[in-house]
Amino acid sequence: MNRTVAKILIWSALGCVVLFAAVFALGYYDGYRAAHSPGVAPREFPAWLFFLVIAGTMAGSIWVGAIWMRSIDEAAQEAHKSAWYWGGSCGLALGSVVALMAILPQAATFVLPTVLPDRTDPAAYMVTGAALMALVMIAGYGIAWVIWWLRRR
Repeated sequence: MNRTVAKILIWSALGCVVLFAAVFALGYYDGYRAAHSPGVAPREFPAWLFFLVIAGTMAGSIWVGAIWMRSIDEAAQEAHKSAWYWGGSCGLALGSVVALMAILPQAATFVLPTVLPDRTDPAAYMVTGAALMALVMIAGYGIAWVIWWLRRR
């Protein structure tokens, strides 16, 4: 294993440990406070804090992904680029067909589940649509990646 890959693995593991430790510490603190202060409910964390944690996690993921992409050989880079272009694009096209079907009058009678339990507000449906769109794009990527390597073996 070369040094760049080892550094990526170490930084990724460290980032996960820090993130999990921070979430555990906040949960432990709130649970302890609620257990030792009768009548005090666990507090709700502010949206800006949630946004900062998620944005920081995503920025770190992109940074580590860029370092990893530069560390692999040219054939592997081309496989990933081709798979994302063709597979991701085909997945996006397929997901868009389904999404655009929502404008049909018949779609008004559909009762759709969401990825957020017990929520049927517009935000829950938006998150569900985004998650499903990402899912078909990643599935297309995986299929295209396998095809790329099978053609070149």
